[in-house]
Amino acid sequence: MTLIAEDVMVKEVLTVREETPLKEVTALFKEKKITGVPVVNAAGELLGVLSESDIVRKTTSIGAWSPSTAGQVMTNNAVTVEPTETLQRVCELMFNRRIHRVVVTEGMQIRGIITTMDVLRAIATHLKQKSDDTFAS
Repeated sequence: MTLIAEDVMVKEVLTVREETPLKEVTALFKEKKITGVPVVNAAGELLGVLSESDIVRKTTSIGAWSPSTAGQVMTNNAVTVEPTETLQRVCELMFNRRIHRVVVTEGMQIRGIITTMDVLRAIATHLKQKSDDTFAS
């Protein structure tokens, strides 16, 4: 059985709006124990992704200008996949782009998110099932 993005993605995706203050974003990261979120506009359309790394990198290297909102710090052109994309392709994208999350979209609307932890969980489940099948034979 080939796993696809829809099988692995988290469907209830936390997002922030582009005008969300960084102070609120960092509080959300701490409260929810996450390291990144998609950034959306008022219509809920994906604009980019904001990670802890983005915040650290851009707030320490800017100099006199101090960014204050998610939209000012986010990475534009978020890596996205469709719900039917294979998990193998998702892993290749994450590895090749050196990213920890991929947003699952249909058009500009977010349908889910896949993080490296979601991928590891799917692989562990698959290996356990394979092992159980071997011992059941």
